[in-house]
Amino acid sequence: MKCSVQMKQGLYETLKEYCQADILPMHMPGHKRNHKFWMESPYELDVTEVPGLDNLHQPEGVIRKLMDHISEEYQSDASFLLVNGSTCGILAAITACCRRGDRILVARNCHKAVYNAIRLLELRPVYVYPSAEGGEMDTLGIAGIISPEDVEGALEGYTDISCAVITSPTYEGIVSPVAAIADVVHKKKTPLIVDEAHGAHFHWHETFPDTALTEGADIVIESLHKTLPAFTQTGVLHARYGLVKEELLAWSLQTYQSSSPSYLLMAGAEQCFSYLLGEGRTEMQRYVSDLEWFQQEMKGLKALRLFGSSWKEPSKVVIATDRASVQGCGLADILREVYRIETEMSCGDYVIAMTSVADERKSFERLAVALREIDRELAGRLDRQAFGNVRPTAGKKSFCYDWHRPQQGMYSFEAAYYSRRRVPLHEAAGELAAEPVYPYPPGIPLLVEGERISQGMVELLEQAARQQMPVLGVTDGFINVLVTE
Repeated sequence: MKCSVQMKQGLYETLKEYCQADILPMHMPGHKRNHKFWMESPYELDVTEVPGLDNLHQPEGVIRKLMDHISEEYQSDASFLLVNGSTCGILAAITACCRRGDRILVARNCHKAVYNAIRLLELRPVYVYPSAEGGEMDTLGIAGIISPEDVEGALEGYTDISCAVITSPTYEGIVSPVAAIADVVHKKKTPLIVDEAHGAHFHWHETFPDTALTEGADIVIESLHKTLPAFTQTGVLHARYGLVKEELLAWSLQTYQSSSPSYLLMAGAEQCFSYLLGEGRTEMQRYVSDLEWFQQEMKGLKALRLFGSSWKEPSKVVIATDRASVQGCGLADILREVYRIETEMSCGDYVIAMTSVADERKSFERLAVALREIDRELAGRLDRQAFGNVRPTAGKKSFCYDWHRPQQGMYSFEAAYYSRRRVPLHEAAGELAAEPVYPYPPGIPLLVEGERISQGMVELLEQAARQQMPVLGVTDGFINVLVTE
């Protein structure tokens, strides 16, 4: 007998309802649901590896041609389509460069995918911490650049580091001096992997920084969907061989990518590159002009401010609230509830609005109008009916990403084999974390499994909970710790 129970409104209907609302998406994916990038009849195009349509894992036809064109444009030795996001590219890159148990140099502000690779391959990380230069770690918790001097110092301490991994640009748009880092790393005959997930737009206009590939990195991973008009999960990996072995990288990509890659995603990536090589060149100039216009419009803000730095690339709009009476989450709430603008992320005293070439001038104008109105209220009193129940935070203390150096009790792969127990967060000081703990977004671990939880970390996580920040690894005030006795 067939089940007669009717499914209540699910994901598909919820998505339709959300996307039909008048909500301005100042967040990824970079196509921003702009109609000019729509693909007609997607179900008609959803096929598999039939004769004539090539195979991503052994490309010899149209997919090979596409990847060769991308490689030629970027002047790489090879460029590979990614359909499992930058995550699979990061996993593949590290796997291609490291043997099980190797030592790896890692920027501490790398994405969780890097830490997953470390655990999978039982690697021993040597951390390089972001410097204060370029960021505002003291006030906003925004990490600065990775210093070439710090990388050099870390490499001098070890003779068995298999590769170095950094993130540039960061979520907030901080771009490290990749060329100088590459020079330092290459003196040790060590390959440099750069997670450039948030910098896929760099190549397409001179206003943006040079790509990490141009700057000398050996493997560069870019998420097309973050800052360019492409489907979520699409990306590209660029490689230069020499320190990286071609056959190991190819095997690694086949291992971490789906054996049934979506032709819709691959076709979407091709459409993205076709656009960028065509009308996108003109549109990129218009986009850069809109960014410059927006920056000028925001110079009169009093309670709010735009975070800026000589190390920051211009596509990320980072709105700081440290001199206002609301925290980042409060500003995000006002933008959402009053102005129907959805931002990418709020963290402590700032909000990130992500932009792309798919944003038209009217999008920037709508955001500018909202921020100016909010700023006028915040510069006076935040008690008007227009802002609903959002209230100023008296004597506020905002969450600030803590780039302290936790004590490592054991490596993450070792921690995986211990039992765990659940304890109240306020009782966790001195214990070893049983799983990574990180606000998401941005997905950068505050704690890695096997690291000792300090009292300062407890207080930081309690503060995040009070601000209702989504922190993975902490649930209902409890955290999992290792049982080592």
